[in-house]
Amino acid sequence: MVWLLAGSVLTSAMALLYARWEYRRRGRLGLLGLGLLCAMLFLPNLILDYATTYQWPSTLMDYAGVFIGVAGLALCLVSMIRFRSMTQVLCLDPGTLATAAPYRWSRNPQYVGWFLFLLGFALNDWSLWCLAALVVIGVSLHLLVLIEEEHLANVFGEPYENYRSRVPRY
Repeated sequence: MVWLLAGSVLTSAMALLYARWEYRRRGRLGLLGLGLLCAMLFLPNLILDYATTYQWPSTLMDYAGVFIGVAGLALCLVSMIRFRSMTQVLCLDPGTLATAAPYRWSRNPQYVGWFLFLLGFALNDWSLWCLAALVVIGVSLHLLVLIEEEHLANVFGEPYENYRSRVPRY
């Protein structure tokens, strides 16, 4: 588990630095940047073991975890569907500024949903490793949001600044 957590931190650092470089240099993510970000988002999940050792809920904490996880996954999926374009979802094309549906309440509902999804499964298998994985994921997502906010301000300018002043980050 220690090597997996260390690998997650290293992968997150590389992915974030590369994404920032690509956004600043090219104005969009390339396939390598996208791949690194996907690794950043999924590698810490291996610590949670939900894919290989999931058991049906048996305690109140388990049921709360399932509810939070399903709600988070639904929010993440609805947010992605809102774009109607996989290239926008994957940050390969800026498209148009999304301000409707869940983007009325949060500038980053995909990331909020993803974190809630993982939190839900962590509640089913709670341990210090789960807490460590959630910290890595939470910090990585926050740093990614800061990088994307800089990029969106450059791409959309004043409309994004107005949106940013009205809608909370999370």
